[in-house]
Amino acid sequence: MTCRNSNCCGHIFSTFPFRFLFLQSKAEMWSFQNLLFTSCVALICVTSAVGVIHVTGYLGSKVEISCSYGPGYQSYEKYLCRNDCDDSDVLITTSELTKNKYKTHDDKTARIFTAIISDLHSTDAGKYWCGVSKNWNDIYTEVKLELVPDSCCDSVTKVESYAGYSVSFSCPYESSYQNNLKYICKGTRPSICLQQALITSDNRENPRFSLDDEKMSTKFTTKISSLTQSDSGRYLCGIQRNSDLHLFCAFELKVKDHCCDTVTNIESYEGYSKSINCPYENQYRNSLKYICRGNRPSTCLQRALITSNNRENGRFSLDDEKTSRIFTLTISSLTQSDSGYYLCGVQTNSDHDVFSAVDLKVKEWCCVRSTEITGTVGHPLTLQCPYPRQHRDNRKFLCKGDHRNSCRDMVMSESRFALRDDIYSSSFSVMITKLEEADAGTYWCGSDSRWRVGNYTKIQLSVEFLQHTSTVPSTVKTPGKTVPPTSENLVKTQTSTMKALGKTQTSIMKALGTTQTSTMKALGKTQTQTPGQPVKDAALYVPFTVPPVLLLLIGILVVVVYKWKYHKVKEDEAIVDRNAPKAKGLEEVMGAMDNDIYGNQEVMMYSKKQTSKQQSACAQYEDEDEEQDYENFTTSEDIYCNENFHLANRK
Repeated sequence: MTCRNSNCCGHIFSTFPFRFLFLQSKAEMWSFQNLLFTSCVALICVTSAVGVIHVTGYLGSKVEISCSYGPGYQSYEKYLCRNDCDDSDVLITTSELTKNKYKTHDDKTARIFTAIISDLHSTDAGKYWCGVSKNWNDIYTEVKLELVPDSCCDSVTKVESYAGYSVSFSCPYESSYQNNLKYICKGTRPSICLQQALITSDNRENPRFSLDDEKMSTKFTTKISSLTQSDSGRYLCGIQRNSDLHLFCAFELKVKDHCCDTVTNIESYEGYSKSINCPYENQYRNSLKYICRGNRPSTCLQRALITSNNRENGRFSLDDEKTSRIFTLTISSLTQSDSGYYLCGVQTNSDHDVFSAVDLKVKEWCCVRSTEITGTVGHPLTLQCPYPRQHRDNRKFLCKGDHRNSCRDMVMSESRFALRDDIYSSSFSVMITKLEEADAGTYWCGSDSRWRVGNYTKIQLSVEFLQHTSTVPSTVKTPGKTVPPTSENLVKTQTSTMKALGKTQTSIMKALGTTQTSTMKALGKTQTQTPGQPVKDAALYVPFTVPPVLLLLIGILVVVVYKWKYHKVKEDEAIVDRNAPKAKGLEEVMGAMDNDIYGNQEVMMYSKKQTSKQQSACAQYEDEDEEQDYENFTTSEDIYCNENFHLANRK
């Protein structure tokens, strides 16, 4: 370290007595000068007030360097410098107050000069000097600045709690700090912890925060009540020190709004009972146990389904086996609405109770298979029920009811239900001799008296009535069979239609007997080979298929008869031309032909008078839709149409 004032040694020389000027020789003068120089170097022209001051700061933050000075220097200029403290090394003086990232403050009452360095970087670490300016020699105090990262701490204590509960932090300290300020803040930066303190030992109440300093046990405890998830995070417990850094310990708080990280999954079926086992530690043998629905620990005890003080509550029961340290909740007559989360709680004397979580899934009770069957009222019906081979000696039954727990054994209570067991096929059948409308509903058939899942068949039975029509009877669908209209019924219906056509039509039908019979058989065969086809489709074959076929056959037959008659007349005319004496015989032949065609004289006369009217009628029949009722046609009208055609050809 060198003199900040270059004339400091000159001041020293001037303080020596005048007697040195009267030295006897040059040798003595030279020796005296060497002595003065040596003394100047030894003194270094500086007076140090105290020893080295050690200061520690946080990177990125700020640090205060405080240096005291003696009485009488209150009005003197103070400064902070580095290195050799030349004019270029001076960082700031008290006359400047603020310069770059430096500030100064001179407490003249306490005689303490303070320099503040902000925005600390690693290059700011090192040696500094606090200086007091004097006329001939300055007073210097050495300062050593050390910088550390602004974070805490290497060891962090983890704490968990639940929303709505409370949590406590215990922060130990050494006995030498019993009277020091204690505080707690949220975050990880020690440099600003005191400024952002949630609570201190000087202010021990702050709505949800409280601090208790137990000096006898050298620890202070901070409690946070009515926790929320926003309270989760890092907390620092701080102890203030007058020099150097404050002391800290760190806590990591996790506030959960549900429980728990580990969940036990269990399954059961509706109608059954299920037990939930909840283990606990030995220290809680005599504590209150309880269970609730949901995953909110903070409200679990208030909404408990049952507790160890009240072990029966409807479908719920609780048993505490203290020897095995397990308490068990049993839920009977399960329904699917019982599915969900359950919490097993053990009351403690700490901030929150101890919990374990169970996820219960209640499945629908069902069967080997489920089927739907439709039967006809008044007809027999058979229900088939398979069973496992190991149940061949068990009692088999069929019961009726929407739920298996409340179904009625039909074989035992109804004489119309008869059960027959076939051990070779591992199935049994139940025959209902005469189905009634009230038989519709849900049936369960099985061979397991304990109603275990998968050993039953569920049958949904619906019934319908047999419906009748004027021509063709309706059919009713029964399991596995469809009954079509018979060919015999079709022939009867067709015969009644033929009677309305008159004698001539009857003779024509005789010619078509073979064709009609084959048609009926074909229709009957077609319908019989279509299982499951609705009855109304078979009935429609009569009005839509049979009349067009018959009309076509009748038309073809009339044309054939007409041509045969026409050729016959031509041959007869040729014979008359060759042999006139035979005219009388020809007239007889023609009369016979006329009788064959018309049937009687009245029909013939009516035909001649109504020619035009009959022709329009013929045209009308040709335009008729194929769905025209075959019974509305008559034999006479068909023959009249043919006769008009015959006369037209003659002309």
